[in-house]
Amino acid sequence: MSTQILEADLKDMTPQYFRQIVRQEKWTEWTSMACRGYAQANLAIVPKEIAFDFLMFCVRNPRPCPVLDVTDPGDPHPKLTAPEADLRTDLPKYRVYKKGELVDEPSNIIQYWRDDLVAFLLGCSFSFDWVLRDAKVQYRLLGAFSTNLPTVPAGIFHGPTVVTCRLVKGDRDAIRAIQLSSRHLFAHGAPVHVGDPKAIGIQDLYKPDMSRGDFFTGEPQQPDEIALYWACGITPQTVAMATKPSLMIAHSPGCMFVTDKLSAELAVL
Repeated sequence: MSTQILEADLKDMTPQYFRQIVRQEKWTEWTSMACRGYAQANLAIVPKEIAFDFLMFCVRNPRPCPVLDVTDPGDPHPKLTAPEADLRTDLPKYRVYKKGELVDEPSNIIQYWRDDLVAFLLGCSFSFDWVLRDAKVQYRLLGAFSTNLPTVPAGIFHGPTVVTCRLVKGDRDAIRAIQLSSRHLFAHGAPVHVGDPKAIGIQDLYKPDMSRGDFFTGEPQQPDEIALYWACGITPQTVAMATKPSLMIAHSPGCMFVTDKLSAELAVL
């Protein structure tokens, strides 16, 4: 049903209207072009009994897991970022992990919701993509990759960091991308690596193992393109696979939660 809505229309929607069409399953795809200027968020939901461990994990790993909001147990409404929203229905697609295994990718999680679940909204680099576009930074988002960069363990949680790779055209735009993204700490901040993908355990830039970019074409890296790598909010999913909690519900990569907060509200001055 997403084909009934043009991507060109997405950018001018309010978050409230966009979440409404998502709830009605009229949009079930990537959110990267939705709601120009508004912050988007990754989702991770865990049982209350391990929620403190996960919060501690986020505090120790703020680059991949910058916390925007945490719900009360059993409450699907994120009070700080979008109090009228419902995290059970307002993302285009979810992933359900049980004991580290991906068991479902539903369009809503009503059937999985329980009174003991705590939801975490974590910042997303889509939030600064609009800033890069407005600054006319030329880049291509290749996708998300698991790496050999370890996270700092906390409680039961540990595992590798996931990054997104953008190929930025030319030195000037690369420097500008670093400067602009560094203001957006709640959207992962500045890159965690520049240059050689093999140095962080990525063997092939054209085979993203966690998610392909929405504009991925497979075109080889050009001589004037510089690879920049940002920490990514898919990291909790690799952590779920490594630590095997009884349940973790997350977003499907690229299918983010759109908040009521402007990215500029959350940026460092």
